[in-house]
Amino acid sequence: MGRRANINNERNDDLRKTLRDNPNKRQGRRVNVKAIIIGIVVIAVIVAVVIAIQSNLGKNVSYEEVTQYDYFITSIGGKAGVIDKEGNVVINAEYDLIQIPNPSKPIFICLYDYNTDTREYNSKVLNENGDEIYTNYSGIQAIPNNNTSSQNSYQTGILRYKQDGKYGLLNINGRKITDAIYDSIETLEYKDGILKVSQEEKFGLISLNGDEIVKPEYDSIATDGYYNQDTKYEAAGYIVNVRTDEGYRYGYINSEGKQTLDTMYTSLKRITEIKDDENVYLITYRNGLAGLLRNGQTIIDNEYEDIEYDSTNNILALQKNAKQGVYDLSGNMILPIQYDSIEFMGIYINAMQNNELLVFNTSGTIQDSNGYKSMTPVADSKYYITIDRNNNYGVLDSNRNIIIPSEYSYIEYAFDKYFIVTQNELSGVLDETSNVVIPLQYNVVQNINGTNIIQTINSETNVSEIYNRNIEKVITQENAHVYIEGDYIEISCENNIQYTDLDGNIKDATEIFPNNTVFAKQQDGKWGYVDKNGNTVVDFIYDLTTNINEYGFGAVKLNGKWGVINSNGEVIKEPTYELTDIEPNFIGEYYEVSNIYQIPYYSNEVTNME
Repeated sequence: MGRRANINNERNDDLRKTLRDNPNKRQGRRVNVKAIIIGIVVIAVIVAVVIAIQSNLGKNVSYEEVTQYDYFITSIGGKAGVIDKEGNVVINAEYDLIQIPNPSKPIFICLYDYNTDTREYNSKVLNENGDEIYTNYSGIQAIPNNNTSSQNSYQTGILRYKQDGKYGLLNINGRKITDAIYDSIETLEYKDGILKVSQEEKFGLISLNGDEIVKPEYDSIATDGYYNQDTKYEAAGYIVNVRTDEGYRYGYINSEGKQTLDTMYTSLKRITEIKDDENVYLITYRNGLAGLLRNGQTIIDNEYEDIEYDSTNNILALQKNAKQGVYDLSGNMILPIQYDSIEFMGIYINAMQNNELLVFNTSGTIQDSNGYKSMTPVADSKYYITIDRNNNYGVLDSNRNIIIPSEYSYIEYAFDKYFIVTQNELSGVLDETSNVVIPLQYNVVQNINGTNIIQTINSETNVSEIYNRNIEKVITQENAHVYIEGDYIEISCENNIQYTDLDGNIKDATEIFPNNTVFAKQQDGKWGYVDKNGNTVVDFIYDLTTNINEYGFGAVKLNGKWGVINSNGEVIKEPTYELTDIEPNFIGEYYEVSNIYQIPYYSNEVTNME
């Protein structure tokens, strides 16, 4: 600013000199003076805006999922390095640990020289050229995602640095977000975009931009665990506590950061099964007695020993003086508190009184003593799975007509019109007319989650059979492994890999991987690769081959050892590795390994598995 002032003064001195030397041009010069002043003001405004923009460059951070993985950690000889998605070495394996906060960006935090006294590593940040960056800051590390809903191992847009024993935030590009003023910084569980910070042993919350959400004045702070399929964890609030002379006392802060309950409760929990972003139902405890609040307003006073929520019918079981009853979410009584126990059984309430089972509907009307004790709706109430007084299972249709008699020890709904049933410890499948479509002869029968596929398993032979949506057997494999891969299913074993869609229809590799140029294929008991037209690209000489992965590499197995080919069918690594994986994943000559923290890394070490 000093230099800028001097330039302006020099301009004014030159102007005054010109006016004195040219008196006949004063009027014109006055106009130019105004223009110059206006120009100076405009420049000052622009400079101020630029300074403001620069000061906020580090504060435009939002949480993002990584959709493109360009860099991967290697572990070789106990040391960590980095490769790119083509298998090229980016950072030599010479560090104790490496963190890649955002695998789509060439920013690698290299940790080394562990200090046993401080339990900390030295660290430096390298780019893709191996050059050290962000050298104005020390102790830089990625921030773990703390088992949140994200697939990312770390926060993708921010880093933590250390100065004078305190922590601050940088954005992923190395610009400062906050000063180093915190004793700790970590991701709040279930909230990818919220950070838990501490100062003087008290916890609070800040955003990824460093903005304060909750002041650091609590002894602990955690999310309430609420999740909605549409809004994820956005509407989850926070349970906080403080230490008092009487022990810990809990309060509640809503998702906007506003405290709605003072820290006066001995315990509290949100009823997370109620999927309503606008209404927060909390079961609270004061002096050991439970009550119910909705958005901070009392629905049921704190005078009960326990409260249990039933998500099927949105009702509550309350206990007082060792007796139980049922109320609705508005605090209205359905059954008085006079029963020895209450159990919710589908759309029925089972109440025990003087060793007698009484069955009520959810309006509190008692049911026939010869009727069912449980009736659970499935398939949007198209069917009801029932349990009679002898604990036998059956099925009713939507009009409550019997379609599968009560003669099975267990029944569960599969899909469409099919039910998995168990009798005499063996399972099979019936349709809605009680016809047997898969015989009751299997140890395990299950619907593969999220599909219209049935898998049966014979535990004696360990043979799996896969049935499609029409209950047609399409695959039989021994020691099969089933993987759900988005819109298709992979069924693999030691010497075979097959694919189906989510309805169980067999699919060729060319349909599953339309962008590939070569495809794994079996012929005469051996495996190789063909092109889209079925022409041989790699001879059928292998015991097993896998299809080309998203990085352009496939695995080939020969005599119990694995090697690698590229997307053109060219050998990258001859079968060398002895691996336990049914279907190993390669990037270049590096095979994928998962450590105990489930963070994958890659290695090219040759090991003998014997």
